[in-house]
Amino acid sequence: MKGFPWLLLGTGAYFLLLAAITALNWSGADRYWLGALNLYLPQFMWAIPGIVLLLFLLRTHRSWFWICIPLLCIAWVLGPLMGLHWSSPPGPVPGQAKLRVMTWNIKYGSYRLAPLLEELARCQPDVVLFQDAVDAMHGGPLADYFKGWQVRSHGQYVIASRCPLSDLQVREMPRAGEGQQYLRCRLQLGSTAIAIYNVHFKTPRRSLNAFRTARKDPWYLSTAIATLQHNVETRLLQADAVADALKDERGPVVLAGDLNSPDVTRVCGTLRAAGLRDAFDEKGRGYGFTYGHLLFKYRLPWLRVSWMRIDHIMSSEHFRIIRCWAGTGGASDHRPVLADLVIKGP
Repeated sequence: MKGFPWLLLGTGAYFLLLAAITALNWSGADRYWLGALNLYLPQFMWAIPGIVLLLFLLRTHRSWFWICIPLLCIAWVLGPLMGLHWSSPPGPVPGQAKLRVMTWNIKYGSYRLAPLLEELARCQPDVVLFQDAVDAMHGGPLADYFKGWQVRSHGQYVIASRCPLSDLQVREMPRAGEGQQYLRCRLQLGSTAIAIYNVHFKTPRRSLNAFRTARKDPWYLSTAIATLQHNVETRLLQADAVADALKDERGPVVLAGDLNSPDVTRVCGTLRAAGLRDAFDEKGRGYGFTYGHLLFKYRLPWLRVSWMRIDHIMSSEHFRIIRCWAGTGGASDHRPVLADLVIKGP
């Protein structure tokens, strides 16, 4: 059969490529620089070789056995590799106080406020955690929206709540000159005090831009790799610092923010090891992507598709997670993440 050896070789190589990416993800994708770089690329691109193979097979080798292989590989990409979740629909929660949490990197001052205010009004959160919100509470429509709420702010962070809040704790993270501080306070939900953490870990933007430079100057590749590895190490050190603080918590905890880390990184793994669960992992439906939809707004304004889930809501075992979802993308280059939580009974 003409071309069959090449087809067999290509199919095998494609399968091994997907297996290698999956193994990297399972081991903590940011452990190696190639795995870390791949996390910030659209994972759908790994379905393209499968689509090409499928089209070729449909034209030349109409055998169901061979057609099923690229179909399974494409399903592998669209499912586990892209982080597809499909939880059961939420059921009724009678007689329990529900807390709707919203986290959002709003890039305050960079986008119109009207879509942001519309999203807040539509979602009706009980507690809101903003990042990149410098001066957001210093007058204007957003500050007016939160009149009557309990509000704590510092630097880029805002915590706004319909429930009572304690005084704010501002805590340092490693390499603070490169990263950020994070905030902690307590929210009083009925008779229960809940520790609230608002975090924003180091952005990978500069290290990813270094690889764009390396495309034009291959001699720069080693510098780009070192920059990415340093960036990954910084986020991991910051996650370790927050995880150490979580060891002192004795009651319910909600941690939310822009972690700049997809779910399969060691950053998220560190927070899980500290006793937190990711709300979207447990009760999300679909992909829950929060970033990427505005990266091509000037060249391809019609392409408004997110492809990374780097914003998270995590909670301790004291909560039952009812539902988690990502909001719309019209108000920032990040989509908000929302989760409905209830305190577990005794």
